[in-house]
Amino acid sequence: MRNREFRLLWLSFTMSVAADQIFPVTVTIAALNSGGTASTVGAIFTGRWIALILFALLGGLWADRLPRRTVMIVSLGFQCCAVAVGLRGDAPAPLLAVLVFLVGAAEAFHRPAYQACLSSVLTPEQRPTGVAMGAVSWRIGAIVGPGLGAYVVTVWSPRVGFLAVLAAYVLGLLLLLPLREPPVAAAPRSSAVREIADGLSEVLRRPWVTGVIIAVALQLMLTVAPTQVLLPLVSRDTFGGDAVYGTALALLSVGGLAGGVVSMKWKPGRAGLTGVIGLALYGAVPLALIWPVTPEFLYGCYIVAGLGLEIFAVQWVMNLQREIPPERLARVTSVDWLASSVMMPLGLALTGPVSAVIGRSALLVIGTVGGFAVPLAALFFRGMTRFHSDVAPAAPDGAAEATPTSLKAP
Repeated sequence: MRNREFRLLWLSFTMSVAADQIFPVTVTIAALNSGGTASTVGAIFTGRWIALILFALLGGLWADRLPRRTVMIVSLGFQCCAVAVGLRGDAPAPLLAVLVFLVGAAEAFHRPAYQACLSSVLTPEQRPTGVAMGAVSWRIGAIVGPGLGAYVVTVWSPRVGFLAVLAAYVLGLLLLLPLREPPVAAAPRSSAVREIADGLSEVLRRPWVTGVIIAVALQLMLTVAPTQVLLPLVSRDTFGGDAVYGTALALLSVGGLAGGVVSMKWKPGRAGLTGVIGLALYGAVPLALIWPVTPEFLYGCYIVAGLGLEIFAVQWVMNLQREIPPERLARVTSVDWLASSVMMPLGLALTGPVSAVIGRSALLVIGTVGGFAVPLAALFFRGMTRFHSDVAPAAPDGAAEATPTSLKAP
């Protein structure tokens, strides 16, 4: 925290996390107040996934072309303008859908820029703690944000909820204004398509990076998405209400918070092996939903899953920052995000039809096998156990490659 630039960046990120957590609660209650149904809410939030899919690669591209501070400031300013529309009150569902889409589009630019800027303001020795502190901010926001948002909107109105979101985004923007981002070596510019391809090549040149992106995307579709859909059903059918549903999600974030705190100090010898095992622990969640013998058993599995996910996430981000050239880091981050943004909604959409055909238990068995097996299978990718590959330096952006990527040393 003695690092001034990190302090400003981290506080700004914390404010944006708070806004990101209050915003969906406000939109949901506003939609229901205007006569919407659960289907209406689902359709509104589909816009966020569409925005991420459309703009993820462009967000990474421009975060590498421009100063990351500039990209974040513009993104937060855009989100402020979009959210301010909600202050009119009684917004109809179509307008809420537009707001969600616009906020998601700005998010696609902000997050890659944040990850790349985080890498530049931290020294290699500071990165484990800095990345972990970002994870802690995210988890605290996930625990406190929805409840705070629901309280503000219920006690006052959705208009006050939008005002709280706007205030958080504005504060996040103001904190970035005095930030002095370290300069990143400028690379020759080329076409947008070529520069996006350069980001993809950084992924493909490192088998472990490719393996992690594939594993996370498949686990989101096979395991995470089905458990998100089926948890509330299991909560009602087995335990007679929604209390177990809400508590389990809160405890997932509590486990993640613990994982972030642990990662501040823990430096495992084999970062990749540790991260992959942490990712595989999410397989305990669908296993618990197959046999939800007691609420306590279910809660324990969610805590363990959250702990493992955050340990994985910190090791992944930290080692990605170490491996990827700074001028291409945002594009690689956007590739990771794009893969996740495609597979998660696909899994959510398929869960209902597939469970109707093969049954809830059979789907959860698939989720359990996928949750454990997919991450562990990724260990066969070269460099996975250490999250490290010995690769030759990439050609500068816009320069011709002397050797085809497929023939280079992994």
